Amino acid sequence: MEYKNFIITEKSFNDKDMTITHYISTVTPDRFGDIVNPFGMDADNFRKNPIVLFGHSHNARTNIIGKNILLAPDDFGVKAMTKFADTSAGKDIYNLNKEGYLNAWSIGFIPKKTKIQNTTVNNQPGTYNIIDEWELLEYSSVAIPANPDALNLMYKEIKSPEILHEINFALIRSELDSYKVSAKELSVNLEKLEEKTAKKLKEIINLIRRNRMQKCN
Repeated sequence: MEYKNFIITEKSFNDKDMTITHYISTVTPDRFGDIVNPFGMDADNFRKNPIVLFGHSHNARTNIIGKNILLAPDDFGVKAMTKFADTSAGKDIYNLNKEGYLNAWSIGFIPKKTKIQNTTVNNQPGTYNIIDEWELLEYSSVAIPANPDALNLMYKEIKSPEILHEINFALIRSELDSYKVSAKELSVNLEKLEEKTAKKLKEIINLIRRNRMQKCN
């Protein structure tokens, strides 16, 4: 299973039904240059058991925060309606989303068909890995790093110890992911430096050879 995180600010809330209408994925490339095609989603198996999790955690029933009651792909992404459970964990995550402390959702999926394509997205030309067909296994509300003040306020709102535990681990995992991205960027920069160094070295060698030939003549 693979995971893709998306920061979602466009959300609508229904306090009476405790539902949120929001996107669980968008066509915006992620940090790795991947684009998830919303119309390539296969959600047949997911709809048989449409639970919604926090932090992709399957370890405890307390981390089932609700269920999905709508999935609709469009040109922007996959829009969902999530109905939150009438539990401590469900209420916590609903309120944290409503208050703006949580704005990230993540899909757990299996890619079925991918392609590399040179295209322009959001006025940014580049080479992107497009996930054209994929099976949705689940989706989750996930924690993202925030400034210390926001984190402190968020912790004060949490009533469920299980959710607090998961948020702490989610923040650690997110920090580790940022190191992975940094390592990947460093590797790419080293490759570019090696190419430039090899090119410059070749130029110097050719220049030395030409000078020797001129002296011999």
